This record gives sequence, C-alpha cells and structure tokens, in this order.
Amino acid sequence: MVAYCVIPVSSLEKILPGDDARSLTPIRDVSGLAGETVSFQLAYRVEHDRRCDADFGLADARDEDRSGADDRVPLTVASTEVASRCVNEFVTRVSLRGMFAEYAHVRVVRDVPVDFPCYPGHTDDMYLSEQPGLYPDLLQDTNGWVSFMPDQWRSLWIDIDLSITDHNLDGGIDDAKTPSTIADRGELTISFATEDGTIVQESSVMITRIPTSLPALTIAHTEWFHADCLAQYYGVPVWSEEHWRIVERFVALAAKRGVTMIYTPLFTPPLDTQIGGERPTTQLVGVTQADDDSWSFDFTRLERWVAMCKRAGIHRFEMSHLFTQWGAEYCPKIVATVDGVERKVFGWNTSATGDGYPEFLAEFLPALDRELRRLGIADSTVFHVSDEPTEANLNSYLAAKAVVAPYLADYPIMDALSHVEFYNSGACEHPIPADNAIEPFVAVGVKDLWTYYCCAQTTDVPNRFIAMPSYRNRILGFLLYVYDLAGFLHWGFNFYNTERSRRAMNPYTETGTPEGFAAGDAFLVYPGPGGKPEESIRIMVLEEALNDLRACRLLESLTDRDHVVSILSEGCKEPLMFAHYPHSAAWLLDRRDAINTAIAEHIKQF
Repeated sequence: MVAYCVIPVSSLEKILPGDDARSLTPIRDVSGLAGETVSFQLAYRVEHDRRCDADFGLADARDEDRSGADDRVPLTVASTEVASRCVNEFVTRVSLRGMFAEYAHVRVVRDVPVDFPCYPGHTDDMYLSEQPGLYPDLLQDTNGWVSFMPDQWRSLWIDIDLSITDHNLDGGIDDAKTPSTIADRGELTISFATEDGTIVQESSVMITRIPTSLPALTIAHTEWFHADCLAQYYGVPVWSEEHWRIVERFVALAAKRGVTMIYTPLFTPPLDTQIGGERPTTQLVGVTQADDDSWSFDFTRLERWVAMCKRAGIHRFEMSHLFTQWGAEYCPKIVATVDGVERKVFGWNTSATGDGYPEFLAEFLPALDRELRRLGIADSTVFHVSDEPTEANLNSYLAAKAVVAPYLADYPIMDALSHVEFYNSGACEHPIPADNAIEPFVAVGVKDLWTYYCCAQTTDVPNRFIAMPSYRNRILGFLLYVYDLAGFLHWGFNFYNTERSRRAMNPYTETGTPEGFAAGDAFLVYPGPGGKPEESIRIMVLEEALNDLRACRLLESLTDRDHVVSILSEGCKEPLMFAHYPHSAAWLLDRRDAINTAIAEHIKQF
C-alpha cells in the first residue's frame, strides 16, 4: 500500500523531513487584502504500507465533511496498491485550478545545510533545534514538477499575489490587473498527477480577498545592500554592465518585499571588514585630486544608482558610513585619480580626524549636498557616522561627528547603537537601538525611533535565524505597530562573506559560518542562476510581518489606535513588548484574521 499524503499548512510552519504529521496544524482558508501577497504551504510525502488519513487524524475530518456538519480541511490523502516502486515514479506534475489560479506562484521549499544554527549562551527555547542539520529555507521554482520523497516531509510554498502592480525582477514595474478583476472568494485546488495524467492527490484551500487596498508602507525599512558581494559571487567586474543588471534585479526584489530605503555605497562601505583588510571597491563617486591638493567629484554613477532605485520603487536613501565601524577611528577606503593614476587615498592608515580627511570632507560633503538636491532626494536621505559604537567609543564618535555635522545640518544623522548615553549626551539625535536594548530609548522618548536586530539578539526578542520558528520573524510587524516605530534596519540583505569579510562564502553551502554568523543572519536572498535572486522563507515571512503592520495602520484609519491595540492584546498575559509576546504561530494568525475581519466589517458599512 502506498499513500500520497498532502496537508495544507500555514506559511509559519517550518517543516523538517522527519516531522510527525500530528504536529502539523492543517488550514482550510487564507485571507488577505488588495496590495499584499498571501502565502501558505502544502506539506507532502509518500508513505508505504499505511493510510495517511487515519494515521494523521484526517479521517474524522473527511467523514464530517461528507456529512456536511463542518467545514473542515478537504480530504488530502490518496492510496495506491503497489508491490514496489522506484523513487522516480513518485515524480508528479503540479497544476492549479480555481478563481485565483492565475495569481498563484508555486515554489518548492528546499532544505539547506545548517552547521551553525545558534549562538551559545541564549536562554530561551525559541529555536526549532540547536543541532546542525538540514532546515527548510530556500524557495525555488518547480518547473511544474514535484517529487514525493518516501517517508520524508517536503513542502510547497504557494503565494497568491493580490497586489495592484507586479514588480519585474529584471528591473522596473509592470502593469498588472487591478484587484477588481479578482474574485473576492474562491477555492484554489492543487493537483498532483503522474506523467500519464493520473491524479494521485488533490488539495484545496479557500482564498478570501477583502476588497480594499492595504496602504503603502510608511516606515523606513532598510536591509543593507552589498553590491560587492554580487560582483564577487558572480565573478563580474564591479559596475560593469552585467553587474548593474544583477544589482537591479536584487534591488527590485528588495523593493517588492517591503524595503523602502537603500544603503548607497558612496565609497566602499566600512562594514564587516577586518582591520587592515579590504572589501572590493564599490564606490559610486568618482574622485580626482588636483595638483593643488583640491578635490573634484564625478556623480555619474550615483545618478544612475538613484534612477535605478526609483525605477524599482525605492525613494529613500541612506548614505554609506563616513567612518569605520565600532568607533569611527579610521576612514573608509576611498580611491581617487592622482596624477593620472588611480590609487587608494584614504583607509585604515588614515585617521578619522586627521591625515587630510577632514579637508577632503569639507569639499566632498557640500558637493554631495548639491548633487542630492539636484537629484531631488535630499529630503529623503539620511547619513551615518559609524556603525555600532559602544560606550568606550563615545569620544572618538563625537570627534568624527564634529567633522561632518557642519555640512549635514539639513540631514538626519543616525546610527545603530544600543547605549542610551549616546542619545542623552546629544552625541546621536537619531539612535537606532537593537530590539533587546530598545526600552531605555522608549523611556526617554526618542522621537521617530527605529530599531534593528542582528547576530547578538539571540534571546526572547524577534529575529530570523534559519533555526528559529517563523513566528519569531513575523511578530515584528505587530511590535512595530504597538511601539509606533518609524523605521527598521537590518545589516544583511545579501552579505555573502564570513565575519569581517575574511573570506567569501557560498550561501547555498554555508548558510552560516563558525567565523561569526548563525545560519541566515547575513542574508535574506540567495544568488540564483543567471544573476537572479532566489527567495527564502524568511523574506516572505518578513513581508507578511510588514503587511500585518500595514493592515493595522488601515484599521486604525477606519477606527482608532486603541481599537487596534485591543485586538492585538487578546490572548496576551501582559502588554506586547519586544521581549514579551505569545510564542505561538496560531496566536499570530488568529490576530491577523481578527484585524482582517474588523476591516471587512467596517468597509461593509460604507
């Protein structure tokens, strides 16, 4: 006896090959608003010598469906008697039908190797496991075929795009059908058929589209973009035409998934670089030093960068850091043409406040200011001094900031830092604390506060390591709303190096490295074939979190903030905080359904 087993589950499941199906919670419907992508999964495997429906508790649901007494999950098991069967006979063609079929995108969830799942010393239990192994993360197109694996769970990731426009990963935005062409409610059926056309399994999920659009994402959201890693991985010269094409595809995907601000490499970013080491030169600004030691600047590449980002839908910009990480003691690597020869003029061997760098900035920053105004982005640009300074770096940070502040009076200067002394002393008017250090900044009333997380946020608070359950990623949206934050920052959209860039890595084989990054910390997307990005479960769940935020904002506009907060507070033993929230995917899904229901009920009145 062979049984093809299929169970529709939520997007917040991470299904490991050896999971017990009894731990999977079947779903029967998915709802969303115009302007968002809704997702769910189909867990599947083939079983020998057993009936899946009885073993996995689905027989009762089948019987109740037949009686009409309850709207349960459709029967998701088919059995076939065979003596023996080769594995390749379990290859099936996937097809979709129903009102939403043309808006659906099916991908296979691939397991990736994780040899560094988490950091030692964390004190919570919010990890799938602390052991190395294969974990689900990578999403890849199926080309229409899916292989059932005997006695091992796999899953399909299914998106239904309810957005008004469709982003083209080759760059730009294409027109698409408006939401009015999509039925408000309909069943999506996924069929699995053998090569001869025999259907061996089907599963259906009801899709509900609430006929009102999500508002635009208003917070600043940046996932630091690393152009050098793309040139390095694909083996193309930096800022060659092929590099530009690859970069644009990745930027367009970032914008599609909710990035609203782009990290812009004026000069090679002084981030995650070993002292004395270098990352590939990626500066957008051409620099020339004249015989009288004056400087001139070519902003042609910067202009192209801005135009590319705008095409993708990004209209906010953050300039790369003007000083080195962890204390602002040195200069970023800057290459210039001197006496007709291109050479490095600033770097680890030059002081942040000496060696001619202040004089260079005195010419560069006013010229950059004029260019940003000419490009029309001055009002949507922020600057950074140094990333993650500590209390021990306060004096060097203040000295560096004093060099640039006179030229940046019209721009926000903000940095990721988690010591409130920087704010209290006036050293940084726009701090971005980590989510495990945010409470002191909330207490002193920082205006337009942002937050971030990275490798150090390992206990209790939201994060998105591959070994973490997806609810720990998605809770971010509700928390951004409850705290009324103005922005979110993460350092790694596509960082494909080890810590401090000691060496390049292949993210398909090294999702994390013992040199410093737990699996998934450094990137959200994989560098796919042909210079096109491949997505992860984590970027899709992050988009869902941002859509949760947008839905909360919409409901607030229809009712009031207290009403939204009261809905989010149901089922909570204490007020929602970054360190205190229900550790439950079911709670998250239930609260989003409640938000959707409240929106639908309100719009029916008009």
